[in-house]
Amino acid sequence: MIKEDNLTSTQKHKLALDLKPVFIAQLSIIDSLTHDAYCFVDGHLGLVLEEDELITNDFIKDYASTIGKEIFLHKKDFQLLNESLSEQLTKMTRSLSIGDQVKNSIKQANLLSFQMNNLYNDPFDNEVLTNQFLSSKNLATLLSGSAEVSKSLFKNMKKQNHHYMIGQPMLSSILLLSFLKEAKLFTEQENQNLFLASYFKDIGMCFVGRDKWDESDLTKFDKNNISSHSENSMKILNGRIDLSKKYLNIIKHHDFLNKKAFAKINKIQYESDPEITGIETTIVAVCDIFVAMTSKRPYRDEYSFFKALEFIKLLMADEYPQEYKVFVKFITKFFKSM
Repeated sequence: MIKEDNLTSTQKHKLALDLKPVFIAQLSIIDSLTHDAYCFVDGHLGLVLEEDELITNDFIKDYASTIGKEIFLHKKDFQLLNESLSEQLTKMTRSLSIGDQVKNSIKQANLLSFQMNNLYNDPFDNEVLTNQFLSSKNLATLLSGSAEVSKSLFKNMKKQNHHYMIGQPMLSSILLLSFLKEAKLFTEQENQNLFLASYFKDIGMCFVGRDKWDESDLTKFDKNNISSHSENSMKILNGRIDLSKKYLNIIKHHDFLNKKAFAKINKIQYESDPEITGIETTIVAVCDIFVAMTSKRPYRDEYSFFKALEFIKLLMADEYPQEYKVFVKFITKFFKSM
């Protein structure tokens, strides 16, 4: 797959300054590039796609399986790709409920996932954030009207095998909204707001280096960055999207169950923050944990449903025994029907 090129080492070093990383799946929305595209293998640039060469689904699949999930584009192609992505997402959002809703939701969710990568690159781009928020809000409205569309979308997104940093937010939010509709705990507006809080809750991971996303052996500095990502997410979003303080606090504290689990396992006292919004924060966290545990990561295999539910029982059953039973029943029904 890596092609020969005539560049000297000096030319490659200079070229690297003009290259931007994107996930390989993002190339599915365009036909070709205006400049050559490269991969990084063992610290060296390798030519993988020439300018004007047709981008096929086979190329994308082969690249993902043999090289990885990131490809490096010239900064001009990077800009053109993002402009095309924004235009397609806006167009899809306007016609989301017209025609085949399953196909529309799949396309919309993929476009949102691709643009989430842009937010990790620059979370302070107001135009991108606004577009992402309004488009995900429309998707939530569509999914609220059909359990079958939600199931089909979840199944498809699971198969897409996106990098977990752009796939996990969508998967956990679809599962959350499906559970909320089944449980009938809140109003439709509250369900939608919880979907949005869930979807944007990890934007603070932008402060964690991309090279750290796939590693398990992290420094104390990196661990602290990851540990503070939920609070950073709240700070990034505060005043910039249409979510009240209640839902921003859910974003701020969505990882509290992990801290609670650490305290239980190590038999140390866990002090709950008074800002944590009870059952809402717990449900958002539980759906996120379940999807994360039952999905493969670059540094570990996926856990079984049984193992994930056992872990969630440890975190939830004592304080919310009835809700835990409803969650187990929902998970069994949701995945059996798929």
